[in-house]
Amino acid sequence: MECIQEYYIHNNEIKQSLGFDESIVEKGICVYEIIRIEQGIPLFIEDHLVRIHNSAFLSGLKINETNAEIEKNVQKLIQMNKVKTGKIKILIHSNSTGSMVEKNFILYFTPHYFPTTNEYSTGVKTSICKAIRTNPNAKILNTLTRQKANHIIAEKKVFETILVDNEGYITEGSRSNVFFISEEKILTPPVNDVLPGITRKNIQQICIQNKIPFIEKKIHLNNLNKFDAMFLSGTSLKVLPVKIFDDYKFNVKNPMLVKLTELYNEYMDLYIENKKN
Repeated sequence: MECIQEYYIHNNEIKQSLGFDESIVEKGICVYEIIRIEQGIPLFIEDHLVRIHNSAFLSGLKINETNAEIEKNVQKLIQMNKVKTGKIKILIHSNSTGSMVEKNFILYFTPHYFPTTNEYSTGVKTSICKAIRTNPNAKILNTLTRQKANHIIAEKKVFETILVDNEGYITEGSRSNVFFISEEKILTPPVNDVLPGITRKNIQQICIQNKIPFIEKKIHLNNLNKFDAMFLSGTSLKVLPVKIFDDYKFNVKNPMLVKLTELYNEYMDLYIENKKN
């Protein structure tokens, strides 16, 4: 079930989750955000709100609610459901039928999976998925790409698929951003080619603060043997080491990767403490 916990919010009205209708967004255009909840705090919510406005703009949608109203609804949902850890999904949906325009603003807790201690320690397996997002900078529901990625994940028993374009260049994970490490430099595909992840943005900020080279460049499959380490980032993943990408193996104990993981966890903890105070 997509909607979990006891309550969700639909157009600013609190409703019982038993009455949640997943088909409501099957037609029309829908942009969304998924926010991680830790210790009852919606992590980096300010960045998520900036991105959902950008996604709406790129998709031709108008968001009627102010950021303050959205944040208030998020806090209300957390309190009503008494949840300390989880993920909240924000949906902005519009569907036109003739002269009628249906608009929906929906918030609900969605099932989550956070990597295990063992996965952070030993790394995860990934595999290629040939797919191109038509509007990569917007977080839009894309059922076909998701289904293709899920099929590969299940068939090859991997944690994530890595999207590759028709020319063999890596763009991003199906639900993550992807990074490589070479000679203590962090390399990642250009932001114009990917969904600008919130965790990706924070990693870039951490690199700037700690004088770690952060380089955006196109990365081809043929050049993977030049990298020492590989990792994924995302709302659920934080900084997650990759041990295998199809035929390539990477060092999950790379010193720079270990350092970056520690720095990110400290960055997240500081955000939570500041929000509590």
